[in-house]
Amino acid sequence: MAKIPTIYDVSRKAGVSTATVSRVLNNPGKVNADTRKLVESAISELGYKPLLEMRLRGMKDVPRICVCTPHFSSQSYVQRLRGIDLYLESLDYETELYIQVVNSQPQLEHFINTISSRDIDGVIFVSLSLTEEQIRKVKEAGVQCVLIENQSHLCTCIDYDNFEGGRIAARYLLDKGFESFGILSEPFHWEYTVYSMQDRFMGFQAEIGAAGYTIPKENIYENQIDYHLVRRQFTEVFRSGKYPQAFFVPADLMAFGMIQAAKDCGLTPGKDISIIGFDDIDYADVFELTTVSQHLDESGEVAAKALMEKLRDPEKADQQIMLSLTIVTRKSA
Repeated sequence: MAKIPTIYDVSRKAGVSTATVSRVLNNPGKVNADTRKLVESAISELGYKPLLEMRLRGMKDVPRICVCTPHFSSQSYVQRLRGIDLYLESLDYETELYIQVVNSQPQLEHFINTISSRDIDGVIFVSLSLTEEQIRKVKEAGVQCVLIENQSHLCTCIDYDNFEGGRIAARYLLDKGFESFGILSEPFHWEYTVYSMQDRFMGFQAEIGAAGYTIPKENIYENQIDYHLVRRQFTEVFRSGKYPQAFFVPADLMAFGMIQAAKDCGLTPGKDISIIGFDDIDYADVFELTTVSQHLDESGEVAAKALMEKLRDPEKADQQIMLSLTIVTRKSA
């Protein structure tokens, strides 16, 4: 049986966004003559017959954007979503935004395998580990996509140099004159997510090593990214009296737990013990945490802008955008 042509087939053949196809179907007066002829020709050649629900959506002339993300309640994801939403709100036309949470590899695969039936124009994948085959499936469905915190030559990507981020943290502590260092990290990750913490850890070790220092095995700590678990763990560490001068914690939420544990033990962060984090989530200021900022909101805005540009012009070249990492200095280090 021949495949029934979809709006995405028309979009791909005409070289325009699905929103433009919808405008041709329902508000042709809003589309310039040349573009309208391209779309009408593609519709005719493919024998496309719009479904009722597509016509109803097209009448609203509203592009639908999906943000596909793990662990939606995590603050870093919330801030990226905030950046995406702020950019979409700044546009002079309406968009629809919805969230697809995936918390397992099967959920991610199901989302991608069924994407052609989901009635979306574009998707932003946040911190998800997609294969080239999966990215191709998304594009073959006529859906534009952008990746945040990942890299691929097949689509636009927004990323950071996490290895360099670890080196930035190390240089900051070295410049402060510290000579003994510790690190707290999460030793595992889910296969469907991007694991950036290891690169941060390796970058920190490399810079410390280049300066002639090592991190003893006993100063390498592990735990989950959980405020309460880290607080309990480091209450014991600080009470023991055996700990290094300065810590690098490659996730702010873990650093918050360490800071509170230090205070529980009568220590003053930035004076008796120094702690530097990574992320710069909203509560970093409350905890007075010195941290390496990913500019989370900016990453969402940049991704949304890149996606909307691709929807307006599918032939626009994909971009590999590396955002800068900077130190935000507060009292903890």
